[in-house]
Order: sequence, then structure tokens, then C-alpha cells
Amino acid sequence: MQIHRVRGRDLKDALERAQRQYGADALVLSRETMPDGGVTVAVADPTRALAAAKLASSVPPVAPARERGLDDVERVLRRSGASDGLVARTLDAVSRSGARGPFALDAAAESLARTVEMAPSPRIQRRAPGVQVQPCVIAFVGPTGVGKTTTLAKLAARLVRSGRRVGIVSMDTHRPGAVEQLRALASAIGSDVAVARDGEELQRAVASFGAPECVLVDTAGVSPRDTAALAALGESLASVGGSLETYLVLQATSSREAIEAARTSFAAANPSAWVLTKLDETRAPAPALESAMASGARLAFLCDGQEVAAHFHRAEQTHVADLFLRGRIA
Repeated sequence: MQIHRVRGRDLKDALERAQRQYGADALVLSRETMPDGGVTVAVADPTRALAAAKLASSVPPVAPARERGLDDVERVLRRSGASDGLVARTLDAVSRSGARGPFALDAAAESLARTVEMAPSPRIQRRAPGVQVQPCVIAFVGPTGVGKTTTLAKLAARLVRSGRRVGIVSMDTHRPGAVEQLRALASAIGSDVAVARDGEELQRAVASFGAPECVLVDTAGVSPRDTAALAALGESLASVGGSLETYLVLQATSSREAIEAARTSFAAANPSAWVLTKLDETRAPAPALESAMASGARLAFLCDGQEVAAHFHRAEQTHVADLFLRGRIA
């Protein structure tokens, strides 16, 4: 607000001069009698004063600088492809924890680790001599090219190394070389392979192994838009009965939309958990993890490469935190 000083012979003369120069609504702020008897008044232009007040009220207050640890958390989450909502919730959790500086990332990891539920280990019973045990049957389903066969190979090798007897069934009878690929795997780990094209053949294949503790089923890739094939797959797997567990295999490089489409379409197969593959091919796995979180899906396994022994992990909360904050499993 600009203040003007107007001098007059007396108070009346000073006020009249102020009104002529600055209008009848000029604001008189003060007056002063001079040694010679004259009077000086201090006035302000009311229009300019009001404009200045409005301008001052429209300028937002300067926000205090955010603690650097929160900036670090937001930076790594954005890099991993996290959504605005997850970033905001995580920053809020870190702020409420009181963690500062480098400890903010630790607080973020603790919060993020709880966002996705872990699936329990497969129900595989050890077979005692002379005791009949129903084998655990695990089927891998999912779109084409997500890594179902490779995931099955990794789990089969791990089970055999732990002393379990494993049978393998291929229902992928259309893809060239799929059955031969499984036969080579089975030969390397000392397991048998059977082929099934429908539910009845799947039942016979499971029974043909004799006394395995676990049967792993490799299914053909199905487009999420092929409703007939999806329905047939669900019916075939349902014929196995209560011993079946189905894992939906999805690649971490897929978009949120593609993962959601697969989740909805493969509901016909009644999957009990998810397997995320190709984590080595992206540094932004957050969308896949957030899809699991939003759908309430449980994670069973994580795959981050082609090596059977080194790149297969039981899903753990620490892995989830690593993927969100590092973009990879540490």
C-alpha cells in the first residue's frame, strides 16, 4: 500500500487537497501540525490499498521444505513405476513413523512389505514307506509367453533337490517342442512326464505316476480374450479335485491393464496364488505388485532370470520391499 503526504494551511485545507488528488474515499491515516501552523496529512488510495490486500491474500504461504528422506523415498518409488496413490500412502506412513534421513527408506520398506500378501508353501507331504499319500497337484496357468514352463522347471528342480518325488504333466500339446522340452527337463532331474489334453486324461496322467509326492502341470498359454479355451481349461483342472493348487503366472513387464485382463479372465481356473516372472527385464515392477495388492492376490514365487537354481525365489515380504524400492530383489 502506497502512502501519500498532503500539506495544507490548516486541517480543512489539507483534507480538501487530499480529496482533490486522491478522491473522496482517500483514507486518512494520520495528521501532523507543522511549526508554521500548517497541517500535513498522510493518506492512502483506497483502490490501490484494496488491490494490494487482495494480492497478498491470493499468494499461498510458502510451504516448509520437505525432509530430504521423504524426497529419497518418493524418488525411488517413482522410478519403480509406483502410482500416485501408493507414493502418497507410503510418504504418509514414513512421516507418521518419525523416521528421518536414511532411516526414511527403512520405514518405507517396512510399510511396503505389508502391502502384498504371501502365499503359504505348497501342501506337499512326505511319503512314508507303505503309506498312501494323495499327491499335491500344482498347475501353472497364464497367457502365452509369460514363463509357465520355465517356472515349472525351477520348482521341479528345487523339489527334487529336497528329496521329493515329482511327476510332470504337459497339457501344452499345441506349441511345437513343448512336450519335448519337458521330457528333457524330466530326464535331467529323474522325473517322469505324461501328456494330457483334457480333464479325463489329466486324471489318468496324475494316477499313472505311481507314488509321487507332487505333480506339476504345465498348461498351454491362453489369450485372456479366448473365453472358450479359458472355460475348457478351468473344467479340465477342476476334474483333479481337492488336491489341486493353481498358480497364475504373469510377467512383471506387463502393463496394469494387461495384468488386470489376465486376472479377470483366468478366474475360471480358480488360481490360489500368483507367480511373477521376468523381474530381471524391468526396473519398474511396481505396477505388477500393485495389481496383486489391489486384487487381494497372494504371491507364491518370484522369478528374475533364466537360471533354474539362482533365479527362483519363494515370495517374501522383504522381496516385495526390495522390488518397490530397488526395482530388483537384493
